[in-house]
Amino acid sequence: MQTSKIVQKAIDYVEERLHEPLTLEQIAEAASMSVPNLYRLFYAITGHPVKEYLRQRRTSEAACLLRETDLPAVDIGFRCGFEAYSTFLKTFKRYTGLTPGVYRRSESIFSFEPMNLEERVFFAEDREIAERFPDMRVMRLEAARGVGYLYRSDHEEGMEERAFKQFRKLLSGIGIDNGRLRLFGWNVDLEGTGRPFGYHLAAFGEIGSALVLEHPELHPVERQGGLYAMSRIPAGSGESVAAAWDRMLSKWLPRSAFKLGEHGYMEEYFLYGDRVVRMKLYLPVSRSAIQEKIEFVERPAVSVIRFRAEGAGCAEKADAAAMTWLARDVNGSCNSLDVFMSCGTGSWTEDHKYELYISLPENKVPAGNDATLLSQLEGGLYARMISGAYGSMTGVLERIYRFLNASSEYRPDTARTWYTRYVPARDTVQPVQSNTSFERSVIAECYVPVRMKS
Repeated sequence: MQTSKIVQKAIDYVEERLHEPLTLEQIAEAASMSVPNLYRLFYAITGHPVKEYLRQRRTSEAACLLRETDLPAVDIGFRCGFEAYSTFLKTFKRYTGLTPGVYRRSESIFSFEPMNLEERVFFAEDREIAERFPDMRVMRLEAARGVGYLYRSDHEEGMEERAFKQFRKLLSGIGIDNGRLRLFGWNVDLEGTGRPFGYHLAAFGEIGSALVLEHPELHPVERQGGLYAMSRIPAGSGESVAAAWDRMLSKWLPRSAFKLGEHGYMEEYFLYGDRVVRMKLYLPVSRSAIQEKIEFVERPAVSVIRFRAEGAGCAEKADAAAMTWLARDVNGSCNSLDVFMSCGTGSWTEDHKYELYISLPENKVPAGNDATLLSQLEGGLYARMISGAYGSMTGVLERIYRFLNASSEYRPDTARTWYTRYVPARDTVQPVQSNTSFERSVIAECYVPVRMKS
């Protein structure tokens, strides 16, 4: 048996008895090895001494209970396997920097998830990126087979929560223990059907295939393996999860040595009782062989219709207004129209604005309400970087501004606005797979206005 599988047996034994008194002899026996070999192999494979791993896992479970229940701290300590309350206090403060009472009232998050050695860390980023994004890991996730369920909806808001509740109900109905499974989900585009929004959920673990095949709403599913950037987040509102995705896509990815992969986005759910308390977000990536370059170009002025929104949900509001305008006022194909975006400092949080621009159709003279939406993207000299469509483009903007700060000839022109132009991927020399993902269907040209240094 491979060394990693032997150590995984020890990890599984610990996880099954995390809340019980455990000795090294018991763990070693479960993994069919001696205690000295357990010490040596466990540390070599996981990077943690076995006792350290056990303490951190117990502390992580206690942190979750403190945040999600009203149980007294002393009860939580004993529930999580600590033999004395004084030991719990000392250990908890060592790893979190806070006492249990202070942690419960704080916004701090301590999470140390169970290890799965089939999911190995694939790449370590350079020091600067690692310090700015300490929660990010790039790992290879192996393919797996499980049971799936497709939830269909006529509206998107709250869809994931409704889908998750129904999926767990279906699994429980055929006697499958949700608590011993790994639960994943991903969005599915059902445009053109009666219910255009879909969320696909999948469970992986020990599942009876016969039960699944006989169920009208459940079906076998295969999780696609591949390289992923992973981030852990506490469970929260749809807006907070969307913000976490944008952080990965628009801030981390452009600064990394990776590009967006062709496999699918995924979310993994961690439960306490019936509640989702933590999540992992999996962003598909592949190694980038080409470093995007920054060049200086002259841009003509462009007359556009502007759709602007501010505050929470500003991107969705502006996008919806633009789609309504296109459906009402533009006859024929929209393929000849240019689409641009700008969002203040490169983020669409509650404190920022989002602006979407659409170039005027040929021979169209704005009138009525359209005249009030008419605007212009100024021409002139710009620094341009061509990249993937990375959300609010924060990371791309930072790279351009760093480049300009080091330039002896050019500096940013703050009198004009930066913007991104979206170009269909088929119009570029870069190949794209056939799918409906916006990030994969377009290339982004990011333009920052510049002027010569005097």
